[in-house]
Amino acid sequence: MAQDQRAERFRFLYRQAEGVIDRRTWARASLPLVAIALGLTAIWLAIAPSRPRDLAREAFFDPIVVATHVYFVVYSFALILCAVAEYFVSAKRFADRGKPPALAGLAPFSLLFAGAAHWFQPRSEGAMPEGLAYAFDAVALAIVAWNVIELGFGESRKR
Repeated sequence: MAQDQRAERFRFLYRQAEGVIDRRTWARASLPLVAIALGLTAIWLAIAPSRPRDLAREAFFDPIVVATHVYFVVYSFALILCAVAEYFVSAKRFADRGKPPALAGLAPFSLLFAGAAHWFQPRSEGAMPEGLAYAFDAVALAIVAWNVIELGFGESRKR
């Protein structure tokens, strides 16, 4: 019975946008998602290649390179799942604040967009200035800060 209640609570928090939650529940539900994303990102930063491979001096097939790219695929999938779960948690909190639940998509979208800018910039062959990627970072961080202030410190609307 307790397992069913936990599963239902998990489904309510992370898999549906309907409903409302208070600021404490939002913070407690968001913390594991942020911890997972930051932990996976730290691993990604540690194993990310710093330069292109030189196939004139390196073996064509390197198991370490394959393992690194497999991790990148798993990392991308996990980040998308964390972003979707965070959307559902934040949508409930925005509804509790009396604001459109669709605003919950701004923070995950801006963070993923900033990450895409950092991926694209070195591949753009000069078409995208390096500073523009940092501008995307600044916008994403401003949106995340607004989300934390709005959802973590804002009062619930009167019912």
